[in-house]
Amino acid sequence: MALYDCDFCRGLLYGGWDSGIINNLKDARKEIKQNFTDMDLENASVQEHMGTIVDEMVNELNQLIAEIESIHFR
Repeated sequence: MALYDCDFCRGLLYGGWDSGIINNLKDARKEIKQNFTDMDLENASVQEHMGTIVDEMVNELNQLIAEIESIHFR
């Protein structure tokens, strides 16, 4: 029996609760959004610039999650 069987690989990606690669990436995405929401930015141009950066980060995480989820194990 191979060490890296289908169940082992799925466990790495979708581990329960706060483990697993997918869950950690989703947590990072959530925390990035929350940190931006919690920022007290008085300068509108800085807020807009930071919003753009946060949107790019979230989009990259979404793409990474989708790419990882597209991998199928046998």
